Amino acid sequence: MPQIDILLATYNGEAYLENQLLSLLSQTFKDWHLHVHDDGSTDGTLAILRAFESQDNRITIINDGVKCGGAANNFLHLLNYAKSELVIFCDQDDIWFENKLALLANEFEGAVNEPLAVFCNGFAYSEDLGIINEKITSTFPNNLKEQLFLNAGIQGCSLMFNRALLNKLHTIPEINAMHDHFITLGAISFGRLKYLDKSLMLYRQFHANKATTNINYSISNRVISIFKSDIPVIDRLHLDATMSFYDSYKNDLEVAQQILFQQYFLYTKSKLLKRLQIIFINGFKLYNSVTLLLVKTITRKAVN
Repeated sequence: MPQIDILLATYNGEAYLENQLLSLLSQTFKDWHLHVHDDGSTDGTLAILRAFESQDNRITIINDGVKCGGAANNFLHLLNYAKSELVIFCDQDDIWFENKLALLANEFEGAVNEPLAVFCNGFAYSEDLGIINEKITSTFPNNLKEQLFLNAGIQGCSLMFNRALLNKLHTIPEINAMHDHFITLGAISFGRLKYLDKSLMLYRQFHANKATTNINYSISNRVISIFKSDIPVIDRLHLDATMSFYDSYKNDLEVAQQILFQQYFLYTKSKLLKRLQIIFINGFKLYNSVTLLLVKTITRKAVN
């Protein structure tokens, strides 16, 4: 089994960081290396990190003087330090179950040369409420037709990906919504996205210093939100990030994929009837449903 690089981006995470680090040390899979890049914490985050680094030579704090200015750029910066065959992102405030690395790594057996990302589920967790939901991911994309309109990627702390995929992602786009959006687009465009149907962590929600976005894990809430006409179909930041991804990789994409990206961009500039036609012709989906995307298109403006 190859070594795993764990990429941990930190910022003012002292309240929960120690529990996450202890959960990493408890992993049944032991051949990992933790690369940590702090983004200018003003609390006790660095002191906690230094204490763990001094006790375990698998932990390295990266002191390169780079200020990333947010979780997305911090995680993407960490990709420069990933040298192992398998790589996984790590949020500072979660708690991983002891078999998370082992079970995810097992899914890569026989996929050495195939660009592949594997993701698991997790328990939505709050310090005050305990376990809120047994799964934070209720639906996920299988291809570009199901991904482009999601305004999101698979949550980064669930994603493990291999060197074959990382080698395909030779350029960090100029604009990124989040690190997981970039990896998800990359996996679907150049390889495969695989789901391991197990909840392997406590995914902490609803606290003041959370660096990544809380997830609306209920599919019913997501469907209801479709009828909120004040929210656009496509979020501007994700549109810009998708355009930036396309500009960076269009020469690497298959012709059919280029057409899907172009049709997605055309959707944002078109009137209602044309947008509906674009969905029908290309088979675009939202939460794996053409109908939901049609309803969302009828009830909302295209982009903010």
